[in-house]
Amino acid sequence: MEIKACRKRCVNNYFTGLFHDLPEVLTRDIISPVKRSVEGLSDLIKGYEKEQMEKEVYGLIPEEWHPEIRMFTEDEFDSVVTVTGKKERFNPKDGELVKAADSLAGFIEASLAIRNGSASPDLQYAKLSVKKQYEKVNIANINFGEIYADFD
Repeated sequence: MEIKACRKRCVNNYFTGLFHDLPEVLTRDIISPVKRSVEGLSDLIKGYEKEQMEKEVYGLIPEEWHPEIRMFTEDEFDSVVTVTGKKERFNPKDGELVKAADSLAGFIEASLAIRNGSASPDLQYAKLSVKKQYEKVNIANINFGEIYADFD
């Protein structure tokens, strides 16, 4: 809403934010540093997540929903525009913006854990590295550096 996006873009971004972790419910959340620690592991996990979504989720929902659920869960952090022949011709999704919001949520979670007494070095490192990653980032005219600065 802040970027005055069209209705479909807002809906797609909202549902991507809501559903992007759904595959991890089926496979258990494996933190990104672990996924990146072994070459090919991230792709292997992604493949297993797709397989589990086919097995456990897609059979429970109408087939016409499958393409959108795939957009929300498979390449969730890719920004895309799907052109259709329907009334709303464009079907945009701001994956980069959803990723930034997801990272901000992780930063807040780490900050709260630290404030509540969990001062593990890993949490401190995660908090600082996410903040540093976004300190000069502007996505869709949203200055993430200003948002992170509010937490100082």
